[in-house]
Amino acid sequence: MELAERMGELTQLRSMLSTCLAGEGGVALVTGAVACGKTSLMHVFARDVKESGALFLHASASRAEQLLPLGVVGQLLHSAPLSASQSQRSTRLIAEGVTERPGQGTETLEQQHARVIHEFCTLLLDLTAQGPLVVGIDDVQYADRLSLQFLSSLTRRLAAKPILLVLNEWAVLEPALDSFRAELLSHSHCRRIRLGPLSPAGVAELLADHADTWPSSPPHTACAAISGGNPLLIRALLEDHARVAGRISAKAPAGPVVADAFREAVLVCVHRCGPDVLEGAQGLAVLGDAGTPALLARLLDIEPPQADHVVEVLTMAGLLADGHFRHPAARAAVLDNIAGKDRTRLHRRAAELLYQEGAQATTVAAHLITCNQTDAPWTVPVLREAAEQALLEDQVEQAVKLLKLAQRNCADPRLRAAVTTLLAEVEWRLNPSAAARLLPELITAVRNGLMAADVTAPVGLLLWNGELAHASDALNQLYATVDRSDSQAVTDLHVLRLWAGCSYPELLRRAPEPSGFPHPDDSLSEAAATDMRLRALTAFTTVLRQDNPAEAVTAAEQVLQSCHLGHAVMDPVIPALLALTYADRLDKAAPWCDALLAEARSRHAPAWRAMLAVVRAEIALRQGDPEAAERHARSALGAISDRSWGVGLGAPLGILLQAMTSLGRHAEAEELTRAAPPEVFQTRWGMLYLYARGRYHLAVNRLQAGLSDLTTCGELLAAWDMDLPGFVPWRADAARIQLRLGNVRQARRLAEEQLTRPLTRGSRSHGIALRTLAACSELKQRPHLLRKAAEELQEQGDRLELAETLTDLSEAHYALGESDRARMMARRAWHVATECRTDALRDRLSVCLAEEDTEPLIDTAGVTALSDAERRVATLAAKGHTNREIARKLYITVSTVEQHLTRAYRKLDVRSRVDLPVWLQPSGAATT
Repeated sequence: MELAERMGELTQLRSMLSTCLAGEGGVALVTGAVACGKTSLMHVFARDVKESGALFLHASASRAEQLLPLGVVGQLLHSAPLSASQSQRSTRLIAEGVTERPGQGTETLEQQHARVIHEFCTLLLDLTAQGPLVVGIDDVQYADRLSLQFLSSLTRRLAAKPILLVLNEWAVLEPALDSFRAELLSHSHCRRIRLGPLSPAGVAELLADHADTWPSSPPHTACAAISGGNPLLIRALLEDHARVAGRISAKAPAGPVVADAFREAVLVCVHRCGPDVLEGAQGLAVLGDAGTPALLARLLDIEPPQADHVVEVLTMAGLLADGHFRHPAARAAVLDNIAGKDRTRLHRRAAELLYQEGAQATTVAAHLITCNQTDAPWTVPVLREAAEQALLEDQVEQAVKLLKLAQRNCADPRLRAAVTTLLAEVEWRLNPSAAARLLPELITAVRNGLMAADVTAPVGLLLWNGELAHASDALNQLYATVDRSDSQAVTDLHVLRLWAGCSYPELLRRAPEPSGFPHPDDSLSEAAATDMRLRALTAFTTVLRQDNPAEAVTAAEQVLQSCHLGHAVMDPVIPALLALTYADRLDKAAPWCDALLAEARSRHAPAWRAMLAVVRAEIALRQGDPEAAERHARSALGAISDRSWGVGLGAPLGILLQAMTSLGRHAEAEELTRAAPPEVFQTRWGMLYLYARGRYHLAVNRLQAGLSDLTTCGELLAAWDMDLPGFVPWRADAARIQLRLGNVRQARRLAEEQLTRPLTRGSRSHGIALRTLAACSELKQRPHLLRKAAEELQEQGDRLELAETLTDLSEAHYALGESDRARMMARRAWHVATECRTDALRDRLSVCLAEEDTEPLIDTAGVTALSDAERRVATLAAKGHTNREIARKLYITVSTVEQHLTRAYRKLDVRSRVDLPVWLQPSGAATT
């Protein structure tokens, strides 16, 4: 026992014992919470009584024996030193008290019980002839009715007798006990001793008392906060702590361990408090943080004072603080102990009450989820609002649960359509194939004109899953039913058309826009001005339609600066990234894509992770890094299933196929040439796949098959008004096939067409076209064209195309008999090809590099004249890095890079970066 903490209460009992020894009786009513140390106090005091020479009689009441008449009295007399005649008398009185029928004669049952109680009191008083008497009774609140009457009768008679009654009790809702307590406290010789929970100092003492058993104890302040000073709970924490510390052996946990022993102790406390308090604890556990005494009274249909009493008892027991459970494990233990049907009933009632009280939707919805019922009309809007809040907090699985429950019993057709649409979008974010099961219902809703909110979502989901016919029907239905005065609905439809035009052009052919349909820009509506989807798709369309890429790049960056990943299929992030990518701003697209990929991983959004990985793979491919492209493409395919990709599967397959071809892994590439489903070829992603397959056929010398794929790709792009070399430079590869077939005129025509396409000059596709044109030109013209191509490709950052161009340039010089220059170009190409890990190129280069040549083509004095800064910049430029990349690596501005290069060209007597030697930097020196 915590003697220092309980010394004040023990001192009061000892004082009353001294009075009893002096011949005066008294009553001590020791009141405290369950398991707060009342029994321990009784045991310590019993030792004091025995040491004083007084007689100590003890009894313990229990709930199980509460219906046994005179059960407590029987225990007392059984332990008393009675004579034979007194023992016989006691046995007879017990028999008479237990009987349900009055004895012979005119005595009633009540009179009989009164007489028996009187004789028991006399019998006990007679024991004082042997000396002072102390009677201790634990848990008097559970004493039977006749025993309570006996104690009341004895209390009235002991003022002048050396008898001390010590009664332990804790507050429960028992009318009989309230009457008994009131009578006791009305006597002047009755003293009430309140036993509170342990203070933090008392908790520390208790922990110190058990140091031998549990040498590595948790901090006493944390134990006090969790247990509320309840010794039973503290010992349970010690047991849990010791069990875990023993299991890990190497190091004890720093804080308290809350496990099985603690949960069991919590249940012991609430069950010992009685059925009313137990029910109250269960109600508070169900209500959680929203629980108040007033709400508890309504939940359990009890009077408010009774609810206040429940909270008071549980607070005294250390389970509650400020009306709520001190620790989540305590609440969980009580919740788990509620029977299934009772728990469902309580949660349903709690949801109703909290809704009436205007509680937050998430709080109400948590109860609806637990009881799994949505039969009331108000439940569906609440669940939907809670789901939207869950999405804001990235609790996607919780949002799915809420929406599924809302959808299940929703009777209103329009509301059900809205809930189903939101559910499909949220499930798409986690697993697009799971969202596909909702398509039939969405199709029906669209046909019935029930889509009053976001009209784009159902059509977007249909398109993602390749349901082009249903999507066109839905779009025509939307044209007929949408309110044209609703600016948001008109904006949504325009967003849908832009998105379809960029990715599903066939939809617009099947469902053309009606004449006179308003454009969102016509009214300059607020929705059109602030809609990020509209801004992103406009930028993407601008790039694909070859209008003004500078404005598109600015708009795309503004979108990316303003948006985070959402849950809609037509999220603005992807088109904004693609606008940067197809505008050849890979220096901007790559960092944005990496940041968004990290966000998608942290927010557990598999669909977004997959789509962003595809964009990152395409960026890597355009940077001439086929290994990174393969890695990102495989990551995309692994994030979600092939079925979940829908028609978008063409993108990762096409990029992976192109990467495998560039790496020379033709056996793996061959397996991918038959992987795309037919519906893919009606989409933008199908063009990526067709182009990649055509390049593979070219690489393995299947010229007619390759020409067929590339020509089909070009025809579809032209029909869709998407024939942008920055998207798919199909003409360059078709021209190379024509060259191999001996059709030089057709090859040259294709190369020149690519060069004359709008907005091609100064782009990656322009460099590719120049290289192709060089292959169609006379030998003497090739070096000039290839040097220009190399400069453009290096500036755009495509190392693989740069390596191939340098290889072509080396071969051209070799054919012209310029061996020194051929070997220098070959060394540069070898270095870049090694970075790209393209074995096929290195095999071609081995011809030029077979003969040793150590004579430089430039004056070595020029090299030594370079400053350290100029040398670092020139070295990186020679390795194929763009000015922007060099600036980023060396932490200088692009303008500074240009100035260093200009001075390096002059000192080295070269005209451009193509002529820079690869051995500028001494071996082992840092370049970044």
